Amino acid sequence: MPQEPINFGPDQNSSNDELGGNSPYAINIYKDEKGTIYKRPGIKVYTGVAPSGVVDATGISGLYSTNDGQLFAVNNQVNSRTIYKVANGSATPVNGTGVDKLIGNTRPVFTETEVYLIIAGGLDIQKVHLITLASSRLGGDPPKASHVAANSSRLLANDLYVDKTKIRFSGIFQGTVDTTEMEDWTNDGNPDHGGFFTAEARPDNIVAMHENTNEIFVWGVDNVQVFVPDSTLIFAPAATREYGCLAPYSIIHHDGEYFWLDQHRRIVYSDGREFKNIEKPIKKNLEALINPTDCFGFRVLMGSQEFFCWTFVTDQVTFVYQVDGGWGTWSSWDLEAGNFSKLNVLSSYLRRDGGVNVVGTYDGRIGRLDMDTPDDLGQLVVAEAATGFIDHGTDNRKLCKSIKISGRRGSNSTVSLGRLEWRDAANDNWSGPLFVDFGSTGDNYIVKEFRSLGIYNRRQWKFTFSDSVNLSLVRVMEDFEPLSI
Repeated sequence: MPQEPINFGPDQNSSNDELGGNSPYAINIYKDEKGTIYKRPGIKVYTGVAPSGVVDATGISGLYSTNDGQLFAVNNQVNSRTIYKVANGSATPVNGTGVDKLIGNTRPVFTETEVYLIIAGGLDIQKVHLITLASSRLGGDPPKASHVAANSSRLLANDLYVDKTKIRFSGIFQGTVDTTEMEDWTNDGNPDHGGFFTAEARPDNIVAMHENTNEIFVWGVDNVQVFVPDSTLIFAPAATREYGCLAPYSIIHHDGEYFWLDQHRRIVYSDGREFKNIEKPIKKNLEALINPTDCFGFRVLMGSQEFFCWTFVTDQVTFVYQVDGGWGTWSSWDLEAGNFSKLNVLSSYLRRDGGVNVVGTYDGRIGRLDMDTPDDLGQLVVAEAATGFIDHGTDNRKLCKSIKISGRRGSNSTVSLGRLEWRDAANDNWSGPLFVDFGSTGDNYIVKEFRSLGIYNRRQWKFTFSDSVNLSLVRVMEDFEPLSI
């Protein structure tokens, strides 16, 4: 009697057509190197650092941890945003007199110098002294900017209003005492003062700018240009490619290279020289989006697992690429409506002083992602995965003799449940469900068998992690008997 696995979970080779047999969707799921699938990390209270309750009811749209470990957050109030210092279980607004707010209506972009935290948000650039926590506007007539970076002892920023094809830069500043050149943006020809360089390989406006220590990446609508520090030109062009940027905040920095959504709705990654794209399994989904331009991206690194996440705000969907895994989506669960809702993550930051994945939520809380947490700050995380329509390599009818489900459970004292369903055509209702009892405390590894599940030509399977404890699905095997056509 033939026996074959039923493979759930993210699949890097997923087909756009569910008849292709691969997994058409995986919600709140990731898999390890052996193919075992788990719920995504939940959000837990960031004990000892952030408050357990609401920090700001408008939401947390920006997070940043400085080189000396200070954590800052920015709320989601349009045009007048409070900057918080987060420490010791409290979130305290930074001080200032009338100009302590970040102004503008774009997502906060952060950088830092030896003395200051620098934030761009669409209008005047803001500075926060890292010792006194005094917050004020950056002086010296810098541009009104959506993006800011520090490189080669200078600040750099795009110009949203005067000349959208230029990156302007400050004078050279060093040390912790004299920082005046940080606020010298004068373009007078003196190489120690401010100036600009133009990114117009093609006449399109700059939409984003970032640095990776050695280089400056500048994205337009239709191309990306890479600039390097130069003793004569200050910043000189090094490479230009026809990969533009459709969503300015889709850009994710990863160890010297970047991932982003380009003008053709592709997910591109590059070190500035070689370019590849990874979106093929979800290309149809990307093309169906109503508004891809409001996407923001973030990176999650936990243990041996790494994820790149892109949230499309208008469409309320978060696509997640698991390195060496595949594509899925992450969502929150609306308990009242009984269905999936937008992921309750408005901002994220991977701390460099310990690798903690800090997140800010739409409802204004600050937490941290955790592999062993089965909920989002008390809100149930439901995970679900479906296969495509499986035919086991033959169009003949098959008799499903049995399904064997192997799994593990967490240590919670309540009984853990999963749910198995199936259907034999795309317009059929789901059959079942069969509830899979993963047992109580001490039942850490179980095998459940369900027998005589009918005859089919092709069959789609769905498994749901519906319980409030951690479960892992180790293996699902089907014993079947081929029949005549």
